Amino acid sequence: MSDRATLLFGIGAPKTGTSWLYSFLDAHPQCHMPVAKELHYWDTVEGMNPDWQKDFVVAQITRLRDRIDRIEAGEEEGRLPRLRRRLKQMERWLAVLVIGARDPRAYLDLLYDGVGEARLVADITPAYCLLPQKRLQVMAEVVPETRFLFLMRDPVDRYWSQCRFMAGKRAERGKGGDPESAARQLLDRALRGENADIAQRGDYAAVLAKLEGLPRNQVMCGFYENLFKAGSVRSLCDFLGIDRVKAELKEKINAGPEVDLDEGRRSALQRMLAPQYAAVAEKMGALPEEWQRNMEKV
Repeated sequence: MSDRATLLFGIGAPKTGTSWLYSFLDAHPQCHMPVAKELHYWDTVEGMNPDWQKDFVVAQITRLRDRIDRIEAGEEEGRLPRLRRRLKQMERWLAVLVIGARDPRAYLDLLYDGVGEARLVADITPAYCLLPQKRLQVMAEVVPETRFLFLMRDPVDRYWSQCRFMAGKRAERGKGGDPESAARQLLDRALRGENADIAQRGDYAAVLAKLEGLPRNQVMCGFYENLFKAGSVRSLCDFLGIDRVKAELKEKINAGPEVDLDEGRRSALQRMLAPQYAAVAEKMGALPEEWQRNMEKV
């Protein structure tokens, strides 16, 4: 066992409790978490939409600078030391994304800066589930001790949750109109074979196959439906090498707007995702009740 803190990669899938996971670890006294939940370093290195992430960080930096200027001018109140620290961290994050594959040490310096006696650092970026197996294998050896956590949610529920989340975000930006209608439109396009990105991010079979190329003791695959249970949290802590602590098990983080899914669309989605149910059942064995109910209908 290395003296260096273990590095956890939370590789997805989206809408499976990864925001809750970040919040839980951020509150744990033996964890040292980065400035943001999703660092998107490895997918940037891989060349997967790198400009989007850089633009996002630049926008965050601009907003922080503007707010600091307003506080210094007496136009609003705020905690300047905290904001300046965050600005410095965001600027370092941008530098890491720009440097990219030329020097992974900058990425590790960002993660481990101020780690102290912490046992765990983490980069929880669900998009990493799209990375090829060779990249995951490189990640597994970037520090002496790494762990990979892959969470899965009932395929139908996860798909619909992501549609609702995307529709809600578009509504916040003044695009897409009514979130309820927009979510259904997103799903309808998916049922027609469009919106491939949503399907890729929920391709559990592909991710499970890639994870077979990593050492078993470094990988944990689990279910969203079981995550918010005391026993699951204890198992998670043991896997990560941190002390067991109590967790807030009822809090929903980063949830999309509540919109019911009509039976017609639900049935069509069940048929489309039937191969995912079969693949996960073959790899994982017993499935949560929510999965079994949907499997019975396909």
